[in-house]
Amino acid sequence: MTNKINRVSKDQWLAKALEALEEGGIEAVKVGRLAKALGISRSGFYWHFKNRQELFDHLLDYWTREYTGIVTDNPDLMKLDPKKQLLASMEMIRDNHLGKFDLAMTLWAKTDSNIRKVVNEVVKMRLDYLRAIFAELGFKGDELEMRTRLFVCYHAWEDTVFPDLSDQQRSKLLKLRYQYLIQK
Repeated sequence: MTNKINRVSKDQWLAKALEALEEGGIEAVKVGRLAKALGISRSGFYWHFKNRQELFDHLLDYWTREYTGIVTDNPDLMKLDPKKQLLASMEMIRDNHLGKFDLAMTLWAKTDSNIRKVVNEVVKMRLDYLRAIFAELGFKGDELEMRTRLFVCYHAWEDTVFPDLSDQQRSKLLKLRYQYLIQK
């Protein structure tokens, strides 16, 4: 009988670290606690990371890539006309709960200026992406900025502020919000 070795990918470690960050802040992101939650020994951690600090560095990249870049760098979205791109972006954010960890990252950023720089860069990425879409839709000046900021703020915080919304309610509100945002 062969022994089956339970292997955990780097992304699985990072996903579990994000969950721990959300649940208890940066102090909850401990190697032993993550290993236990993943059902493996601590030694598996060192296959992917030199130390806890390296985990933190990769965690920032992971959050940027998986919760922002998945939309802002998506070639399939870029091919769409601006209205469809906006709607598809809204649906991706909703369906994948891409704002889920924004509060945890924002709180972490309050404790460390390097983290704050990354969080600010992510917010800028989001603003730039949306600003380009709304500009293509013909908005300028204050109208452009209001729509851009409204979108980014709402979508970053919906899961946190309105956790009890049903999927049906979220879909209904998304359609109404979309109509409001494209209305001239």
